[in-house]
Amino acid sequence: AAVIAASDGCMVARGDLGVEMAIEWVPIVQRDIIAECRRQGKPVIVATQMLESMIDSPIPTRAEASDIANAIFDGADAVMLSAESASGRYPLEAVVMQQRIINKVEDSPRYLDDIRARVEKEGADPKHVCADSIVSAAMNIAVANKAKVVIAFTASGSTAARASRCRMHVPVVAMTPSLKTARALALYWGVFPEALSRLPTDSFDDLLRRACSVAWDKGFAADLTDKFVVTAGLPFGRTGEANVIRVLPAAGPQVVFDDTPLELDGMPLQPSGPQTMPLKPSGP
Repeated sequence: AAVIAASDGCMVARGDLGVEMAIEWVPIVQRDIIAECRRQGKPVIVATQMLESMIDSPIPTRAEASDIANAIFDGADAVMLSAESASGRYPLEAVVMQQRIINKVEDSPRYLDDIRARVEKEGADPKHVCADSIVSAAMNIAVANKAKVVIAFTASGSTAARASRCRMHVPVVAMTPSLKTARALALYWGVFPEALSRLPTDSFDDLLRRACSVAWDKGFAADLTDKFVVTAGLPFGRTGEANVIRVLPAAGPQVVFDDTPLELDGMPLQPSGPQTMPLKPSGP
């Protein structure tokens, strides 16, 4: 636990583990490492011999398919090929096969149910009570409003990391002023980071407009009346200060939800298939 706490992420390299311990201990230690990484909100990658037979064969064994599936069911953020794609005879087929297995597991209802049941059992981490509470509320709000995406303004990446741990049913766009944080968040499951430089003159609504535009650019909205859930910490710039949740139409913060049809610049917004986002980011 102390090693993981001091790390930015963890790789479960089964080849190295097999040298350091008896072979029968490797799957047990693998699950323990994944569980601890999940508890701490650190990304974890499982590697080594994922599709070993595909170095020489165009089709993997059933046991290899189950190995990949079990790593994903346990909560790994990523699974990694090595010799299969680096020096094998079927590198493209190996990558396609691994992606097929990943997609099938993540499409399974049991996948999200098992992960979320585990998160509920673990409860909020004492070190991340605020972020976990905000993430839990945002997830429930996103479900209730059929939101297309959760947009998280985050300085340190903590909110987005805790959201990834919960395996939200919608993508998480992490807006951060730190390029280093954005790059680190690229490892997290379901998180799409975006480095966002904030101008001194930017208001909260200015940042919301830019966030909506980013969500459109990433293809997470198809209609102006689609909904986004936004989390942020005010004032900006402080870590661990997530304290705001807001529901926005994809048209931007200047459109207000009420009992009347949504309007933008006096024109009614009606669901009518794909539309073009009329707003562009302000500033660089």
